[in-house]
Amino acid sequence: MSFPSACCNTPPVVANYTTKGEYGKLGDYDCYFAGKKGSKRGLFINYDVFGFHPNVLQLCDILGGLGFYVLLPDLLRGVPLTMADLGKPKVLEEFMRNAGSWDASKGAFVQGLEHLRNSGATSVGIIGFCWGGRHVVTALEKLDGFVGGAIVHPAMVNSDDFDKVRAPLMALPSKDEDKQMYKNGFEELKAKPFGAQCRLESFEDMTHGFCGARGDWSDPVVAKRANDAIQFLVSFFDGLMPK
Repeated sequence: MSFPSACCNTPPVVANYTTKGEYGKLGDYDCYFAGKKGSKRGLFINYDVFGFHPNVLQLCDILGGLGFYVLLPDLLRGVPLTMADLGKPKVLEEFMRNAGSWDASKGAFVQGLEHLRNSGATSVGIIGFCWGGRHVVTALEKLDGFVGGAIVHPAMVNSDDFDKVRAPLMALPSKDEDKQMYKNGFEELKAKPFGAQCRLESFEDMTHGFCGARGDWSDPVVAKRANDAIQFLVSFFDGLMPK
């Protein structure tokens, strides 16, 4: 499993943002928490390979302000990838075998689900960006308890993944993702019992990473489209989670 070229060409933007949430711990993971603890609606966020970037923190705060209790664990434990790393195939292979593997992150998903439930959430969803989207589809295949998941400009999702997910899925691919694969995959999802709850919304005018660390939100066009993506996320989880 390799990183697509779109993941390796554009660096993360330099961004400044004053956070509204709180930093804390979940087991031995450093985490960022946003929104009101005690909300009935919980969200577990899996960032992209650039870690705790200001954009993902801001997105967590936006979702927290809309009534979700949001948990963003530092799955990469303070060692995100760099643009130099993305240009080295052997480094990426090592990443996917170790720090970036499902085995390395599974425990955080299990702990995160338990924490959100113990904090009052009766429904818990997951969102992943780029590499984080890979973990979302795996979680929806292998774990019970998540009401659904969303993948935003996802990477390393394969055509055979769609048949394996066991809960509603939404995908927000950019122009750099495989449009036909997602179209075919969501046709497969329609046949599942939850197929009517699945959603595919393509952003053909945006490049990979626009809603994550690569998104230049000082550009009003990119900022608007990132906000459009957030509204799609909210609408999707509103349909899965009672308020």
